[in-house]
Amino acid sequence: MKELEILLLKMWEDFGIEYIYKYKNRIKVYRREGLVSYELFCDLTCGTMFTDVEDTANGDDLYAEDCKVSVKVLIERRYVS
Repeated sequence: MKELEILLLKMWEDFGIEYIYKYKNRIKVYRREGLVSYELFCDLTCGTMFTDVEDTANGDDLYAEDCKVSVKVLIERRYVS
């Protein structure tokens, strides 16, 4: 799965996506409040991908702003581990 994650992250980075967040196992583009958030990927493996991105659906007080993660940082993490 790590290889697939790297490929997806690199593709998103190439398209200028800087931040992502997760909502109900769906990876979405982070955009400031009030803007449309586009879904990039739906994890049909029930959450086994992008486990280092906290799912905002897991808590009543979790918001995209708080859980957003840099695509660049995620790519770096995968190369280190």
